[in-house]
Amino acid sequence: MKLRKKFSWLVMSVTLLALALVNQPGFAQKPFYQGKKLNFMVDFSAGGPTDIECRIYARHLVRHLPGKPTIVMTNRPGAGGTLAMNWLYERARRNGTVAGCQTAGSRYLDWFVGNPQEAGLRANMAEIVPVMFTPVVSVGVIKKNLGSGISKPEDLVKVEGWVAGGFRADNSKDIKFRTLFDLVGAKYKYVTGYPGSADLFAAFVRDEIQYVDGSTPFYFTRVKPVVVDKNQAIPLWYQNPKAIPGLEPGYTAAEFVKKITGKEPSGSLWNLFQMNASYRMILFPPGVPQEAVQALRSGFEALSRDQEFLVEYKKVVGIEPEFITSEKDLKEAIAPWKETTPELKKFRLDYIEKGRELARQ
Repeated sequence: MKLRKKFSWLVMSVTLLALALVNQPGFAQKPFYQGKKLNFMVDFSAGGPTDIECRIYARHLVRHLPGKPTIVMTNRPGAGGTLAMNWLYERARRNGTVAGCQTAGSRYLDWFVGNPQEAGLRANMAEIVPVMFTPVVSVGVIKKNLGSGISKPEDLVKVEGWVAGGFRADNSKDIKFRTLFDLVGAKYKYVTGYPGSADLFAAFVRDEIQYVDGSTPFYFTRVKPVVVDKNQAIPLWYQNPKAIPGLEPGYTAAEFVKKITGKEPSGSLWNLFQMNASYRMILFPPGVPQEAVQALRSGFEALSRDQEFLVEYKKVVGIEPEFITSEKDLKEAIAPWKETTPELKKFRLDYIEKGRELARQ
């Protein structure tokens, strides 16, 4: 009996000593990303707006991730971003070292609203882990030398036969500009199939197309210095509820419709435009450790207060960042896709088919 008691006390003493040592600074659990490499996989080509913005994140985020991992970038363009999403879901390591830095609203639309099989989407978007969303402001730009000349957005409806270029008929980018142009009665031709914004802009510069759009980092770093500042093109519209300095003479999307039609935008076309709100997203494949998710969310929360980052972001992107990182807010951002009415789903599918027909003409 005495021997058993002595043994029990010995076990308890060793256990208490081990717990005490673990709680010492030298025994603290090391940060999740210490000694690791974090790969941001971009779903569009290098030099495009998604790539530009993701590289800004990578330059500054490392300061806010305990363990200071190396952050590298990989571009997997193709199929309007679907190729990269399928790869993230099917092949990416699920250990927190690979994350998508993507503009993936169309993938959520395909999964919850459209036909994922037809779009080639194999990734189950209900299982993809959202880490951070930030709203994207798209800017539409048109050549000035059309017809008798375009000096303001209202001149758009005075010319016809100009060409708008896009990614795919079911891509949110294409649907947004098509709905706006159809709302104001613009007479345009539609071509699609470009793999990324850089390819679209090259076609725009060659005058293969006369309309191009992209998010604000793409506009301010590529489009504005190359064609707008040289008086070859003007902004038409941008997707933001408030006016943004530096995008004149362009209007907010709602004001663009109102200025040309004399009416507030409404109806199925306008609802479809709003459904295609864009976000830049940080996404994990299913099954990643919660420590990785929390580390990245905390990193972006800290990044939103980093003055060095904020200065560069505002200079390139043109607006202040708005990082959505809480579970509640991310679910609210996804909810419009998950809760779309059957009527709007059908309208969207019919509209996509019409776009395919237009692109074949």
